[in-house]
Amino acid sequence: MTTGERTLLLRGLAILLVAGVVRVALDRPGAGVDVLAGLPDAAAALDSAAEQLAAETVERSRPLEAGEQVDLNAADEVALDRLPRVGPALAARIVADRAENGPFDDVSQLVRVAGVGPATLERLRPHLAAGAVADPGRALSLSPPLPFERVDATPLVDLNRADSLTLLGIRGVGPAMAGRILAARRRRGRFRSIDDLLEVSGIGPRTLERLRAQVTVAGEL
Repeated sequence: MTTGERTLLLRGLAILLVAGVVRVALDRPGAGVDVLAGLPDAAAALDSAAEQLAAETVERSRPLEAGEQVDLNAADEVALDRLPRVGPALAARIVADRAENGPFDDVSQLVRVAGVGPATLERLRPHLAAGAVADPGRALSLSPPLPFERVDATPLVDLNRADSLTLLGIRGVGPAMAGRILAARRRRGRFRSIDDLLEVSGIGPRTLERLRAQVTVAGEL
């Protein structure tokens, strides 16, 4: 599915949403037209989602530069999808495996992911690193470079107030994961505990522990 097709799909869903709300409004006696007041906000949210999806699609299709490496322990699905012949499905499985089983100690451990055999591993090996990258300046990371200060000296990110750009400042959080965190917050209303991040796809117990020192939840006891 191309970016244009995805955008048209989102706009189609928006039209269906508007039509459904209008029908409910007309069916409710005495409801009046005020029920439509919230629709501009919904349309704006869908436009924002379409723009984010388009930007993500462009990033996925951007080819690796000569000598560029992807860190298996830091890259999100979008970054992994840039690897040769690694599509969205395999990228998602790599992130899910990392969340479930912990970081990769060595590039060779990638074979523990379903769909990665010896031949695939050897094709990807020149473009991969696990943990520390040999040439950090060439390594791919969608998150900002790490500051030299200690983690405890960095301001904590409030999960209930952060926007997508703020979430991207968290180590190990890229555009795809930031979008899923925001979607989870919209769905549940607010995070009551940092442990609620386990409800976000791609965040398992090990990933949660790596994020815990960087985030907070307003009002958490």
